[in-house]
Amino acid sequence: MKTIESAKILVVDDEPMIIQFYEAALGEQGYHVATAVDGRQALEKTREFQPDVILLDVVMPELNGFQVTERLKADPATAGIPIILVTGLGSIEDRVKGLEAGADDFLGKPFNLDELLVRVRSLVKLKVLQDRLKQAEAASLLASPLPATPVVSPMPAPFEPRRQPVVLVVEDDERIIKICSSVLGSGGYQVVSAPDGPGMFAAIEREAPDLIILDLMLPGMDGVEILAKIKEMPLARDVPVIILTAVGDLKTKVKTLYIGADDYLVKPVSSLELLARVRANLRKHDYERRLKYQLDRSFVESITDPLTGLYNRRYLESTLERELALHRRGARPLCLLMLDIDGFKGINDQHGHPAGDAVLTELAAIFKVELRTSDLAVRLGGDEFLVVLPDARMEQAKAIAERLRGAVSMLAIPALGSEHPTVSIGVCQAGDEEGGMAALLKKADEAMYRAKAEGKNRVAV
Repeated sequence: MKTIESAKILVVDDEPMIIQFYEAALGEQGYHVATAVDGRQALEKTREFQPDVILLDVVMPELNGFQVTERLKADPATAGIPIILVTGLGSIEDRVKGLEAGADDFLGKPFNLDELLVRVRSLVKLKVLQDRLKQAEAASLLASPLPATPVVSPMPAPFEPRRQPVVLVVEDDERIIKICSSVLGSGGYQVVSAPDGPGMFAAIEREAPDLIILDLMLPGMDGVEILAKIKEMPLARDVPVIILTAVGDLKTKVKTLYIGADDYLVKPVSSLELLARVRANLRKHDYERRLKYQLDRSFVESITDPLTGLYNRRYLESTLERELALHRRGARPLCLLMLDIDGFKGINDQHGHPAGDAVLTELAAIFKVELRTSDLAVRLGGDEFLVVLPDARMEQAKAIAERLRGAVSMLAIPALGSEHPTVSIGVCQAGDEEGGMAALLKKADEAMYRAKAEGKNRVAV
């Protein structure tokens, strides 16, 4: 899988000395660097090299940087590639033009090496997250749809971005707060503010912001200290932070980036640059949250039976081993229930597989209602299920088994007409037997077959 350090950077500039500087500086960081000397070559190299970030000079012959940006952003194949416009043109009009063309960031010439590397790394991280998200979403589309039936295996809450993202401005200068509120409010963001560290912590708890703009010079506690504390807060450690400062010491700014800041702005800040950096960092944050949801979902699906929503054998193996270890240390007793649906093949043959699926999903719903939160229900395969009962002795396990058996025998499933499904249940208690998990599962299986031999629809130990 692609990493941030192995990312590909396309450098577009018509000055050989600048090209050499880029190659040396970026190559030293581990990036793979390709170059182009004009706009047309940049378009060709982008399709050929498929870079993760493009450093694009604005002033070039034939096609300038604005025109190249517009063409790349208009093509679905290249629209997702972040572009940093590099320019000696410092006017607001030029920045507006770059934003309208679709640029993701700006660098002014002459630029500082540390600033170059920070900007590049920030957008490389965005592109890597974007690519991983696409892979996760593609994998999710291939997965079986999850049932609507109540399940034992929990799915993560779906990712839903706010319609109006909340930006927290931590600043003791009322004039700057008003400027941020006006600029970001016009951009569609909800702005809240705090004058110091304590006020910020209260605002984080109250508002759960999507992004924090943090001044480095605050009363009582400086911004570097506050930033370190933000990254320790469960509610805010993943929230992007943009440092806002008038300090000219670049080393201080770079230090904040290593502590956990995502970006920085130097006062006085232009309105357009403020909007551009907020937009880019919120987009990266959305990718991170969506990626986390997709990865969490993929993990849950890997340990879940897609029909019933119960855990599968893969999850059982690690969980049962842990429970056995606790039992052997004398920490608590352990019992198992092995369940098999009576005459399940006949149900499928006589009423069809949809009827059989209905029996399986209804049985899973019974587990959800009747079992304790500490219990584990697993579909082993076909019509066979296992229930792990931690901290349960034989008499309690037998009572739970009888309750399950009775609940199944009263199920009314329209596809079966007047018939009611039944289950045979084997109960066993972990003792001092050798053989570990396999031996215990065998005991439960033998008890279940005893229930079958004794007439089905019953519990055997």
